[in-house]
Amino acid sequence: MMYIKYVLMVLLMVGCAKGDVSPEVVKPLVGTWRVAAYEQTVNDKKEWVELPVENAYKLQFREDGVVLDVAGLPICCGPSALRINGTLLQIRPATALPENPTCQLVNCAVCEVWDIELSKDGQEFVFECQFSSGSYKTRYVRV
Repeated sequence: MMYIKYVLMVLLMVGCAKGDVSPEVVKPLVGTWRVAAYEQTVNDKKEWVELPVENAYKLQFREDGVVLDVAGLPICCGPSALRINGTLLQIRPATALPENPTCQLVNCAVCEVWDIELSKDGQEFVFECQFSSGSYKTRYVRV
């Protein structure tokens, strides 16, 4: 009986310690990113449309996977999970998130899981959101 108590106590301590450590899979995303391009279909052919750098939309990833706007507020209609290069990460905020007042004005068509393909050098990623009627892709670059 005493052995079971020790095993349970060790498992609880390991579980608590893991909550403090950033998942390795999200570490390459931590920081600020800007939209560089989006994919569109023209004559049944997909092509990237480059966007100007000035006034480009930016977002930030925290070490716990939370996605913030440049003001440090949670983005409206943010994901509940990230799939980074095929690895699924459930987003669990490490700290309480402030309310973003602009989200009251937004009607969300939510993409619950963001599919992210991060480049090998960690300087670019492609975000894809899939819907029943199709999908869209956006390319981000590190700021």
